[in-house]
Amino acid sequence: MRYYGEALQTDSSDAIKEKMAHCLFMRGEYRKCAAMLETTARKGTDSLTAETMRRLFDCYRYMDNTAKQIEWGNRLLSRCPMDGIVTAYMARIYNSDDNISSPQKAYDITARYMQTDSACLPVIREYADANFLLRDYDKAINAYNRLLELGDSTYNTVYSLGMAYMQTGKNPMARRWLTKAAEKSKMQNAGCLYRLGIVCVDMDSVAEGVDYLEKSIELMQPDHTVLFVVKRALGEGYYKQGKYWSAIYAWREALKLNRNSMATIFNTAQAYGLVGKHDMEKAYYRTFLSMAALVKPNKELNQMVEQAETAVGVKENFNGNIISLPAN
Repeated sequence: MRYYGEALQTDSSDAIKEKMAHCLFMRGEYRKCAAMLETTARKGTDSLTAETMRRLFDCYRYMDNTAKQIEWGNRLLSRCPMDGIVTAYMARIYNSDDNISSPQKAYDITARYMQTDSACLPVIREYADANFLLRDYDKAINAYNRLLELGDSTYNTVYSLGMAYMQTGKNPMARRWLTKAAEKSKMQNAGCLYRLGIVCVDMDSVAEGVDYLEKSIELMQPDHTVLFVVKRALGEGYYKQGKYWSAIYAWREALKLNRNSMATIFNTAQAYGLVGKHDMEKAYYRTFLSMAALVKPNKELNQMVEQAETAVGVKENFNGNIISLPAN
């Protein structure tokens, strides 16, 4: 840097600037590197080497400047469309974006690349994830299996494959791959254990499913939304086992996190009826009925309302008021 700095005092050519920018990049001074290369770029990208464009792309990647990263990634791919690493990085940006149209962009650039090279692991990973986000689960499953064929049996691959099978209702395959993912994470990933627990409960391997759900709660960070979903699922697992008091406790814990879940309130009422606590059964059904009166009816809801009214023994007019849940 000292010598190139001295040279720049008498020779400010682009060649010297690129050498100096390389030194800045190697020292991790990405902002200074990008600023120096951008002065060269203003003369037109035709004069830039692919290496310089890649360096600009990498600078903005390390700086988390998504807009500039996309700008230089597109310029670089127009020059070098078979740059697999940049293709994968660009697709990852799109797959991580909350914009609903972004996964389609990730799919487009990865699918185009794979027409020529179908064995680039980073590109296939993003292609698989793009299909998953687009809810084309069959394509996603094929892509994840392709990764396995090429030797990529990492946690993310087997977990995502299990998730894709779960979305298609193929529970035996979902269980197989989610189990492998759980083992790879040494049973330390709450999300994986939760989904594995759900699949096991759905397959009537209830004891195993409850065990996974309980482990996921132990690992879970205090995210009320996620914790509600897990505790609700845990209640369903206990209910299937005939452990109605445990189900009631789990559902009541869930309702502390979300008191507006009509299905959970209805389920709690059912469980109270099965343990002979009919006062609590009727109290929970009344809360459910007061909420159901404000919701557009459908066949399933009508059946639940009919069952609740039978248990309560009278058809009430709540006048738009929601009855509070019992305190105890």
